[in-house]
Amino acid sequence: MSKNQKVIVTGGLGYIGSHTSIELLDSGYELVIIDDLSNSHLFIKDTIEEVTGKQVHFHQFNLQDYDQCSTVFEQHKDAVGVIHFAAYKAVGESVSHPDKYYRNNLLTTLNVAKCMEANKIPNLIFSSSCTVYG
Repeated sequence: MSKNQKVIVTGGLGYIGSHTSIELLDSGYELVIIDDLSNSHLFIKDTIEEVTGKQVHFHQFNLQDYDQCSTVFEQHKDAVGVIHFAAYKAVGESVSHPDKYYRNNLLTTLNVAKCMEANKIPNLIFSSSCTVYG
């Protein structure tokens, strides 16, 4: 990926996603952030824009909604890639509700991949979290 190109960041208002978003904007990328705000807050978008002096395209929805995902990816089919941070990550809750975590984390990734394929968006970076270490 080269500068001045568009990148979609899922979970872009979370901790890792927001820091990555700032770095991408500072490096000259145009940014599309998708976040359902389940583990983040809308004021983080304002902070990102204030810190970088640049605007982002923001879409609030859960990536389990394929139709919404498809619509947004169609709008941004000129993106050169997706950085996928959107996932549930609480270890304790994942043990007590494994079906919720399996459905969310797997389905969102599958929907992202399908929408990328449908719109010929070529590059995917998938990120885990530090919770894999327990």
